[in-house]
Amino acid sequence: MQQGFAGNTTVFWFDHYWWLLFLTLFIALLLSSFTHRKGSYCKDGQVLRHDIAARFSHWFNASGILLLLYSGYKLGFLFIPRELTSTAEIRFYFNLHFIGAMLFLLGAVFWLGNMFLEPKRLDEHEPYKGSVKDAILHYLHLAGIVKHGGSPAGKYEPSERLAFVPLTLLALIMAITGMTKMSAHVWDLPKSVLVASTAIHNWGTIALAVLLVFHILLAAVVPWAWPMMCSMITGFVSVEFVKKDHEAWYDELKASGACKKENNE
Repeated sequence: MQQGFAGNTTVFWFDHYWWLLFLTLFIALLLSSFTHRKGSYCKDGQVLRHDIAARFSHWFNASGILLLLYSGYKLGFLFIPRELTSTAEIRFYFNLHFIGAMLFLLGAVFWLGNMFLEPKRLDEHEPYKGSVKDAILHYLHLAGIVKHGGSPAGKYEPSERLAFVPLTLLALIMAITGMTKMSAHVWDLPKSVLVASTAIHNWGTIALAVLLVFHILLAAVVPWAWPMMCSMITGFVSVEFVKKDHEAWYDELKASGACKKENNE
């Protein structure tokens, strides 16, 4: 038998430890309020692309989403059947879902707190006029079909900016519907609210899974994305990579003085 927090036989943590999710929300907001974000700078031929706070929110968010998707798949929903046969297995995956929810909320709410305190960072992520055209040209250029890859890229490529909107909206929808479903374990909610939340949550899961597959492929699997994937681990990319693939961002770094020691122009 699995063990609960207090060493007793496993219970459904959504029923008994629901308050931890609200505590996670509070901790994430508290952490973000005391976090000092570090701007990009050049050092020893490297450029800081993701500071510790960015990597913290990303990996907590990512690990939470992966746990939620995996445990949700095992528990079954919509056209995906539940293959679990024992109560112990069902409890285990429900509790795994609970852990995923805490990790996701910690990363996502911490990030939201950062955006609220430093709204200028949102400008780096938002799509701009011409993002679709530039994203198409970028990938056609990488495939060798066209010679010009569109407008010079900033810190984030146009495809990353385009993906930002649906990923953020889906994460918000999943968080709201998930917390609504969890609240039903504590309070009596109208059946219509619970049914609607469950339906939206289930279909949102499918949409999020599809977007996540494309995100992983384009951000971690394809060779041209490896430097950016590494930056989500180490925080840094090479100055040469920025000069070549993120010209607009490099110009911003030079103009601000963040990379003045890295060029002799």
